Amino acid sequence: MNRTAFSMNRLFGTNGIRWLTGDREPDFAVRLGNAAGMFFGSGKIIAIGMDTRTTSPMLESAVEAGAMTAGCNLVFLGVVPTPVVQFAVREMKLDGGLMITASHNPPEFNGIKFFSSDGTEFSRAQEIACEDIMADGKIRQEEWNRVGNRSQENNIQGTYRASILKKMQNRGKKLLAIVDCANGTAIDYTPAILKSAGCQVQTLNAHADGHFPGRMPEPVAENVGHLISAVKTQGADIGIAHDGDADRATFVDDKGNYVTGDRSLAVFARDAIKRAGKGVVVIPINTSKVVQDVVESGGGKVEYTAIGSPLIARRMMENGAILGGEGNGGAIFPEHQYCRDGMMAAARLTDIISGDGPLSGILAELPKYSIKSGKIRIDPRLKDRIMEEVKKQADGTVVELDGIKSVHGEHWSLVRASGTEPLIRVTVETDNDAKCVKLLDEKMSQVKEIISRLS
Repeated sequence: MNRTAFSMNRLFGTNGIRWLTGDREPDFAVRLGNAAGMFFGSGKIIAIGMDTRTTSPMLESAVEAGAMTAGCNLVFLGVVPTPVVQFAVREMKLDGGLMITASHNPPEFNGIKFFSSDGTEFSRAQEIACEDIMADGKIRQEEWNRVGNRSQENNIQGTYRASILKKMQNRGKKLLAIVDCANGTAIDYTPAILKSAGCQVQTLNAHADGHFPGRMPEPVAENVGHLISAVKTQGADIGIAHDGDADRATFVDDKGNYVTGDRSLAVFARDAIKRAGKGVVVIPINTSKVVQDVVESGGGKVEYTAIGSPLIARRMMENGAILGGEGNGGAIFPEHQYCRDGMMAAARLTDIISGDGPLSGILAELPKYSIKSGKIRIDPRLKDRIMEEVKKQADGTVVELDGIKSVHGEHWSLVRASGTEPLIRVTVETDNDAKCVKLLDEKMSQVKEIISRLS
């Protein structure tokens, strides 16, 4: 079919397909499941899990029905973190996997993530293949004796927890960790892993509830105030905050300071270089320079990719990288698996502070930068022309890996068009907050002027 025509109705975002419940008819999930079944093939075996959202059981049943209609066999894992589904696909040598989740989005959203046979998220080529199947509109209905079946798997979850525990060298050393599970899928994982490692563990929002009564699932500073207060009140060594499907983790240090994802990634990078002696760390183009500084000062090398964890993971597999990740709390540890894993991140950071001392002290040794971002809604028909004008006006060292990045010594700006929404996103970084605010204002004004002129 004509991909250009269909691109206006692209289904996949940066990480899977998501939608606002009510915006899609229930049969959309059935058709997605059927498309997945057609993609993987009749007779293939795929894992499926779901998060704690109120609509997840409904969608899981619909997706299963569609996939089994196409002849796929489903291995149901229950309510599990996204990384557990990816782990199961690889360890059980399955043909692929599906996860019913909207990750960090509010409770009224839901969606599906798709995984290849190696446990990594779908490549763009695989996404396009599924979108083409959906656009074709046909449903595959196998004969009565060839429809798929469904089995339950209850053992891989324990294998997953044990796999992370084996990778903890210092075993917690009686640290006090407070874990905010966001009423999501981490509830049976991070607290249990850290307790087994010897940590004292207290929990927040540690019961499954798809209404997310404790806080919204996005583990950003404005949503984790209770965790910050608890760390200060209890004198904890670390606070850990997950998103809804637990593929990400952000942190609070021992002084009660929220740690941005870029800075926790820099701590992981410093540790990875120390362990390996050298190596490549893969990060997206919008990552703070603090990660590059730490890696290069330790004798390693940074390689940048376009934005999106599937791109990072695949590049890591190609070049044998020792670490990868994003500035949103999504870290990828290749010795564990090639995907973002919030439980592994929580275990690794706990392990690091067990050996190297307080997190606040480790963070104090890192270079300091200020990074800020904004977004501007546009007429999608103008997207290409806007970006052409941004490119014409770009100065400094220009990088076109994903959008237009202009680098001037210690500060940079990135202007990129969203692939799934009618938005232009602007990100800037400088060495202090005042400069950063000023630069963001300048870049936003520049883009708005271009939009006004072209409209």
